[in-house]
Amino acid sequence: MRISYRKWSEYPYPGEQIPPEPYPAPAYFPLFFIFRQGNDEFLDPFRQRIHWQIKNPDHIDWGTELSFVEQTLSSLTPQNIQLAQYWGNAEATQNMLPMIFNLAKKYRIGSPEIARILGYFHSAVNDAFVISWHFKYLWDVARPNQYDQNLTPILVTPRFPSYPSAHATVAGCAESILKYFFPPEAGSIQKTMEECALSRLYAGVHFKVDNDEGLRLGRQIGDIVVNVLRAQNLNPY
Repeated sequence: MRISYRKWSEYPYPGEQIPPEPYPAPAYFPLFFIFRQGNDEFLDPFRQRIHWQIKNPDHIDWGTELSFVEQTLSSLTPQNIQLAQYWGNAEATQNMLPMIFNLAKKYRIGSPEIARILGYFHSAVNDAFVISWHFKYLWDVARPNQYDQNLTPILVTPRFPSYPSAHATVAGCAESILKYFFPPEAGSIQKTMEECALSRLYAGVHFKVDNDEGLRLGRQIGDIVVNVLRAQNLNPY
């Protein structure tokens, strides 16, 4: 198949002379809920093959995506910049944990139950990171600033491939898990996680499709974990 996009490993970042060094190790970290079968095949906890819900990058118009990044960066509002910095200057999960504890307090959930929620949350997020890294290095898609070296991102561009966004994948996964445990808060949770994903576009370090497809992939991973919770008759609060 003809590659229709620039490869991250073949283009230098602005001001540099050689392409960035790859760090694919997280793609091979241990998984909690998903089973690796060979290099490119994965099974769910019920040993069914997973058909990943993410577009092949060859089916994406990267020229249009780049134009959208350029237009977005040229019209950022102070609120957009604040959102980019809020999610980009800390670990994404660092900003999600207070939400979990606040919801636990709101619904008067006890310490053992909070520990269980956190256990599923962190284990699922681990799997979201591993799978996002798997696709990042499988497809090796360049960052926006490797297409247009005159871009001025709000934040420093990370040193690993663009597609899909790990922030968005984690956010989509967290959304599914937290919606399960706190169903009355589903709307607020979804809004927060979509803002986390969108923040990466505002930061200028991701294409919009990185975030859209990352959310979709993350929700699929989260739903796999929710199916385990349902099978164990672990009720939400």
